[in-house]
Amino acid sequence: MTQGSGTAREAMERTAQAVMTGNLAQLMGDITPEALAQVMQLVPQGGAGLSLANMPNISGYQLLQFGPQEDGGELFHATFESSLGKATLGLVWKQVMGQWKIASLALVNLEPTPETP
Repeated sequence: MTQGSGTAREAMERTAQAVMTGNLAQLMGDITPEALAQVMQLVPQGGAGLSLANMPNISGYQLLQFGPQEDGGELFHATFESSLGKATLGLVWKQVMGQWKIASLALVNLEPTPETP
């Protein structure tokens, strides 16, 4: 599950890999209850169109680190790619009882793959 010390970048890499492999146990270990509630709000009610909930087989990811924030957290943008498109999340990591955890997140961008004629 979640490792002790380390850096926010290491925690972000671990979580991105967990997203790619579908490792729900690792994801749950890396997120605070408040951030989990934010994830639940990102799931569309009708289930139609591209969303985080229906992205098939994530094929890759890119991480952009913005560094320390005024509230003591570390901000990252994580872009996950699939055959349907790309989804970029803004994630703020904070130390919680000596471990890096996702303290908040928001959808930054959702970009469907253009339809080929």
